Amino acid sequence: MYPFLSLRKFSCNVWPLFIAIAMTTNPIAHAQKKDNSQEQLVDLSELTLDETLLLPDVPAKQSAYVTAYMKREAKALQKMGYKVETTRQGEVVIATIPADLLFAPNDTLLLQSAPEQLHPFLPYFRSHGKFKVILAMHSDDTGSNDYLYGLTEKRIIALYDYFDKHAAQTDMLQGYPMADSDPLKDTPNTSRKGRHANRRLEIFIVPGPMLIVDAKNKKL
Repeated sequence: MYPFLSLRKFSCNVWPLFIAIAMTTNPIAHAQKKDNSQEQLVDLSELTLDETLLLPDVPAKQSAYVTAYMKREAKALQKMGYKVETTRQGEVVIATIPADLLFAPNDTLLLQSAPEQLHPFLPYFRSHGKFKVILAMHSDDTGSNDYLYGLTEKRIIALYDYFDKHAAQTDMLQGYPMADSDPLKDTPNTSRKGRHANRRLEIFIVPGPMLIVDAKNKKL
């Protein structure tokens, strides 16, 4: 059912236009080896979270337009009550949802109230290629390494199922089960408060190839 699922990373098939732009604008998408005189390209599903957040690269001429647009998106999500920050100099928006608003403790089924938290992100799937959405599911450090990765992996599948059912399209949706590999710097897993904060879903809203095209054509 999920041919794109690996043990510690989940990634859907990526829209071909995104692949084309990614390969021509960012060097990490290229393999530095040749077979039968043809360049071999790295499968984007094999990139780490940090690597995939770099793609697609926004050309310098469009960066200001894209950043201004994404900052407006960040403010809109912030007004809805989400914890929001940006990265990549404002080009990428990160919204955080506490895990206990989505799942019961140690469970992998979405709570009946979870759609209230997820529904506001459906518009990011409305326009084909406008945004890339990345889900990073985190846990605290309570449990074995295998258990925590398994838990966050199954939670990513549950989240993907929700978006796949309710979104217009999910071709540019990717997911990463992070387990306890990336605790928050200001709230380590050394207290009850810290563990609660680290159990979280981070939703990265990345400008897609069509948004970059719109910026180039000054349609943002």
